[in-house]
Amino acid sequence: MNSLEKYISDNKTLFEEDPVSGHFERFKRKLSRKQGRKTFLRRLSMAASITILLSVGIGTFWQLSVKQEKNQLCENAVDMKICFANKMNILADEIEELIKDFDRYDKQTVMEDVQNILDSINDGFENELPEELPENITKEILADYYRQNLEGLEMIVGELRKIVVSY
Repeated sequence: MNSLEKYISDNKTLFEEDPVSGHFERFKRKLSRKQGRKTFLRRLSMAASITILLSVGIGTFWQLSVKQEKNQLCENAVDMKICFANKMNILADEIEELIKDFDRYDKQTVMEDVQNILDSINDGFENELPEELPENITKEILADYYRQNLEGLEMIVGELRKIVVSY
């Protein structure tokens, strides 16, 4: 007989008592809330990973005109990278505010994904582009790369807003 079986047999009366009134309802609410968060965090982590893979792949060069207009200021800025990084940092701050009431593990998981996206903008991607590319093509590729990272953070903010509102 293992220790759990021994404990149960020694304390059989404890297991025969009914729980305190309302226990099952509280347990169901807590369980559904935890399941919702776990599902959200899995989706969020997967979405962040996909965003990073898409940004590294740069296989996609099209953008909706609304998004292009929105980020046009950064694309025409003297230092496009800094402009996008500033926008991304603002979103990261908003994410941090949105998750302030999450438990420590959930906060850490979300912020690791956010940090991965922020780090990708500083990974030296611009140095990997062939030097013989025309300047306008290089600029377009970099703008797309930075924009995809920014949109990944925007997506996380949107999902977090939905979660925070539902709690």
